[in-house]
Amino acid sequence: MDQNFYNLLYNGYTGEFQLIGALYRNGLDALRPPADMGVDVVTVNLKAQLQDPSVQPETLMFQVKTAVVTVQEAGEGVRGYTTVYFMLKESEVDMLCAARTRALVCYVYDNRNSMLTDAYEAPFISFWIDGEHLRQLRESGAFTQTDNGKLAITCQLREPADKTGHWYASVIDQTGRTVDNGYLGSLEADGNMKDSFDGADHYSIRGYLEHVRKTSSDATCDNRAFAKDASEKKLETTSAKAAGTKPVSAKPAAAGQTDEGAAEVELPW
Repeated sequence: MDQNFYNLLYNGYTGEFQLIGALYRNGLDALRPPADMGVDVVTVNLKAQLQDPSVQPETLMFQVKTAVVTVQEAGEGVRGYTTVYFMLKESEVDMLCAARTRALVCYVYDNRNSMLTDAYEAPFISFWIDGEHLRQLRESGAFTQTDNGKLAITCQLREPADKTGHWYASVIDQTGRTVDNGYLGSLEADGNMKDSFDGADHYSIRGYLEHVRKTSSDATCDNRAFAKDASEKKLETTSAKAAGTKPVSAKPAAAGQTDEGAAEVELPW
């Protein structure tokens, strides 16, 4: 077997099991599907459902990418930085972009056992991009076509200007410019996020879980409010018909025109 094959295989497993450990740390059961379906890790909220049978099932899907690089340490007048590339099949990108409950998780390891990481086994940095965000990045031109037919996304990792706090990641285009919504924010020395466009902590799995649950909850509330509003309007229209009154006008009367002259259009509820 080609040595490169083994390197890719074992480095890939490293990231996948790193994610699985982080998910268990957050109270979720995680597993690797038995076949290559474009999803590396799937989770279920078994613990929460066993503790409370009224809890709804929650399934999250992840594609994991791992990179091993030699991080450029800071020098005099120069901040530390490195550039990494992650390649995905177009079908994988399509799958991820279909829902916010799917995410790309990237792990970057330093090729050396240096003071930057203090441990060869620990990721130098990790970050996530959910499906909706990935769709936006795709529309911004973040992906480039490679010779082998895959799509590549490029991320630049940088040390903060004041050299304190967490390194940060930005998705860049071929010119090195940060694409729209490509800056993932920075984690301050005190642990607070700064400048993340969606307010989420993109550098921890807990941050993703909080983000996806909040957005899912907001969407559910919006849908319920819309359904309630539509139901109430339908009831009003039905009651008006039963009482023999006019249907509600779909548009206001024109200037100088009384409501009697307004067009009568029945609302579609």
